Amino acid sequence: MDPTAIIIQQSELDTSTFLAACIEMLGYSPASAAEDQGHRGIEHSLGCLSAFREQWAKPGVEAASAMYDLMSISCLVIADERDMVDLLEVAAMPFAFTETQRRGVQVAFVSGTLRQWRTAILRGCKQEAERHVRACFDTIYLQFRSVGLAPMLNRSQRNLNDNTFLLE
Repeated sequence: MDPTAIIIQQSELDTSTFLAACIEMLGYSPASAAEDQGHRGIEHSLGCLSAFREQWAKPGVEAASAMYDLMSISCLVIADERDMVDLLEVAAMPFAFTETQRRGVQVAFVSGTLRQWRTAILRGCKQEAERHVRACFDTIYLQFRSVGLAPMLNRSQRNLNDNTFLLE
């Protein structure tokens, strides 16, 4: 069984409260640039935080690297009990895990900041990583890409013959 992961929780600003307070206190909406670019979800939240800090900040995930410690994501990681230790070691984030109904299969709730996930994904998608580690972190990367966070990794994808890929 290849390990897998699912994003189950993402930081998101209470934008209506945040923007109302910012407009009153700062005299501008930190959401303007992100909204002009059509950003949504966590990508929008990162843009708002960047513009909160600096009004004319460029919107986008890559430009918001100073905000990566302020936003978090949690994933469920499902893996064979023999693989889970390796996956949690590469993740290096707080976690809680338990056994599942399937014998020998564990599930872990892993939570960290975007900066911690960036580090873990880059570690897990390297040539040196064991195949099961790469398979799981490839899946996590694809999940991050699906919510607009691929630019924070700023790497190209190289497919391998074992149905995994590297981020280079």
